[in-house]
Amino acid sequence: MKAQTKHVAQSLLLHELADIRLGHPFRGSIKQYADGTVNVIQVRDTEITGEINHDSIVKTHLKTKKQPDWLQNGDVLFVAKGAKHHCVLVENIKEQTVCSPHFFLVRLKPEYRALISPNFLCWQLNQQPAQRYFKTTAEGSMYLSIRRQVLESVPIKLLEIEKQNRLTALHQCGVKEQKALKKLIQNRQQQLEAIALQELGI
Repeated sequence: MKAQTKHVAQSLLLHELADIRLGHPFRGSIKQYADGTVNVIQVRDTEITGEINHDSIVKTHLKTKKQPDWLQNGDVLFVAKGAKHHCVLVENIKEQTVCSPHFFLVRLKPEYRALISPNFLCWQLNQQPAQRYFKTTAEGSMYLSIRRQVLESVPIKLLEIEKQNRLTALHQCGVKEQKALKKLIQNRQQQLEAIALQELGI
């Protein structure tokens, strides 16, 4: 049955609706160059809110002659190695950007792009049902990792596209509120420190 005719209330395995591949195969540590021609997204550039911190992305040079798999807007990056296995959504990406091999690159298949949004896919992979699945299937003692076959088999629920948009909009509002609250707390702390310096003379 073609993707367009599938009922939107069902669940599919991730590999049925998306292509999954490992990030760029860097050998050793990623070296930073001021005149680098390639941008590299690393785990440290990601937030558990599903966002990428573009200000911390470094530039480097690639030695391989093979055409890299450049990231595209709408890609989802899954952190496969580390203490937490969360996803981030690729948005407003610069040209010639790759991700490190600590990620799996998840890209929706063309026939499913009208049925599920990348934003909703990223959000769903960060929610408790998927996170419980990853927690029970992670391998390793201190440095946990998720195998590709495990990620491919995670169930993804398809909802009406309008409901997907509502859920992701609520999530984005929540993220904005968290940032505003964090900024407010930081400002108040700075205010209290300034008062202490003035009143106590220290």
